[in-house]
Amino acid sequence: MTTPLTALVFPDVEEMVIHQILDVLQYEASTVRPEGDAFTEALPFVQVTRIGGARVTGTFKGRRLHDEARISLDLYAASRVEATDAMAQVRAAVEQMQGTSRNGGFVLRAWEETGPAVRPEEPNSNVTRLGYTAGLRVRPA
Repeated sequence: MTTPLTALVFPDVEEMVIHQILDVLQYEASTVRPEGDAFTEALPFVQVTRIGGARVTGTFKGRRLHDEARISLDLYAASRVEATDAMAQVRAAVEQMQGTSRNGGFVLRAWEETGPAVRPEEPNSNVTRLGYTAGLRVRPA
């Protein structure tokens, strides 16, 4: 016999962000970068990676439990101009998540930890990569 979980199971924040980008912007997005021609065909492409954060299990003021996720978003595009324009859209889409529910989670707060910057890409690549780090405070919906 298995013991039932007594702790809250929090939503997959990467999945929440990926579906926000797919639904709002129709850009390709995933946790895994496509390979070969599939990568080129997917541009602009957003790679979403959770890079940490912590679950808050209690506060002295009795606030609800939540997960403070840190998310790295890498945007790949065919040119610097296209990457800059697409990144502006991605930032707005992530910010717009605040106060919304999706994929089993409710976003209490969305913020930017580090703004967009060029991230190194393979030499002799015809791709520009911009990245930024966002924070999302979520709880189960």
